[in-house]
Amino acid sequence: MNTLVHDLLDLTRTDEHPDRKTFSDFNLSQAVLETTLDFESRAFEEGKELRYDITEDMFYKGDESKNRQLLSILIENAMKHSNCHGEIDVVLKKNNQKISLSVKNTGPGISESEREKIFERFYRSDLSRSRETGGYGLGLAIAKSITDLHKGKITALGEEGRYIIFTVNLT
Repeated sequence: MNTLVHDLLDLTRTDEHPDRKTFSDFNLSQAVLETTLDFESRAFEEGKELRYDITEDMFYKGDESKNRQLLSILIENAMKHSNCHGEIDVVLKKNNQKISLSVKNTGPGISESEREKIFERFYRSDLSRSRETGGYGLGLAIAKSITDLHKGKITALGEEGRYIIFTVNLT
């Protein structure tokens, strides 16, 4: 319950006060690497393969802690919804002037009809409503809110029964 209240407060603060940004230049590559490595032991314990491909020394002007939270949400989601002995890939690269951060995992994937709904508060697909995965359906709503705060775009693509990939594009 404490986690739920904290997540709701965080989401509300971000939505209601987008002008209270604490943006500064930071090494996004380092932040992505450190956040990803925080999940390495859990992935090993769960028999999942966590891989990463991070372009070095990419700097970004934004809220570093919020960007770390965003990535944590996406990796946590991938850990929960990847299949047994699943694969999780974290990629950070630059395309023209845009920064692209993606998290892909093997597993049940997502239907086309759910791709936009999953970013709504409290939305959980039928596949994720089991006691095993838990959650309140706020993680991806928070991820979208953080992305919006940074004037970015988050999308979900995938193939049912095979994989899902979340991509965050930042300018």
